[in-house]
Amino acid sequence: MTICLVVYDISNDRMRMKLADNLKSLGLARIQRSAFAGRINSSKLKDLYRICRKYVDDPRNIIHIFTLCGYDWSRRKVFGREIYDEENVVIF
Repeated sequence: MTICLVVYDISNDRMRMKLADNLKSLGLARIQRSAFAGRINSSKLKDLYRICRKYVDDPRNIIHIFTLCGYDWSRRKVFGREIYDEENVVIF
């Protein structure tokens, strides 16, 4: 399993909410308003790529997907209050 960080800017509110629901269904947790992270296996990572492709048909939309090892994630710096989705808290 790898750690996946997804950061996005989707212009349409309904599409943005649907993407967030899809990310939650893959087991990712919200860490910022438009950012999700979590551990994901290779099968779900392929699903993530397939899902995200559907949201970038509008040239204003963009999705960044970063895959990280545990060491790199552990070295992250968080300034201020960390935000977690209450229903899907992820602790690394």
